[in-house]
Amino acid sequence: MLSETQAPAHPPVREAAAQRESSLHLASVYLELTSRVEPTWDHPEPEAYVTDLRGKVLVRGDEQEDACCVGTISAFLVHLQRASDDGMSWADVLDAHSEDMASYLALLNSKGSGYSNWVETTLEPLGRDLLVLDRIRIEPEHRGHGYGLYAAELMMNGFGLSDGIVACQPAPYELLKRFDDLPPLKAATTSRRQLIPEWGAAEAKLRKHWSLLGFRRVPKSDLFALSLAFRRPSIQTVIQQYKAGRQRPSAKHHTG
Repeated sequence: MLSETQAPAHPPVREAAAQRESSLHLASVYLELTSRVEPTWDHPEPEAYVTDLRGKVLVRGDEQEDACCVGTISAFLVHLQRASDDGMSWADVLDAHSEDMASYLALLNSKGSGYSNWVETTLEPLGRDLLVLDRIRIEPEHRGHGYGLYAAELMMNGFGLSDGIVACQPAPYELLKRFDDLPPLKAATTSRRQLIPEWGAAEAKLRKHWSLLGFRRVPKSDLFALSLAFRRPSIQTVIQQYKAGRQRPSAKHHTG
């Protein structure tokens, strides 16, 4: 579809060159991961149905330079279909793993035996397994290039099922460190938005950032989710939108 300015059929040479340069730059980003896989036979514990994925976000160097680590990433592949087959409650699988994982109970129905009505009707997952993007952190000196978005896309391409869903909980983790340092009682009874003045604005920017990939907010929760069964924007389109947003005077978030 042409814009109102009727763009020419062929982009200018300079624009085409910039697109090729961007694609080549993104193609140099890759993940180097370690994983822990527990057996799920002979009466396994609920957390055995969660595969941990952790590692580095790297950018390849040229012939004279080594690869550069620009950040870290962690994710969880939750084998909910296998848990169902073994008679294990989905709620038990999520709750037993960690406090962070327990927040993803918001994706489930009241019985904890399947996805909620919102997930089923909005995301329409055919598969049962869930990929959780836990944390993606790009070092401050490497932000502004879209590395975080590309790392998320790589993780989804590598480990997300084509008919499953992906979920995340966007949060400004640098600010979260302050919250974690508070005395337990105060932290438990006071919201992050009340304790950290910058929290609301930073969280809103992050949510907008990850929505570029197609994530949408799960009602009545801080979770965001998308369906891999639906067509999503290409990573090239995502990065173009990200960079366009950074060029606006009001775009000051550093999540990339």
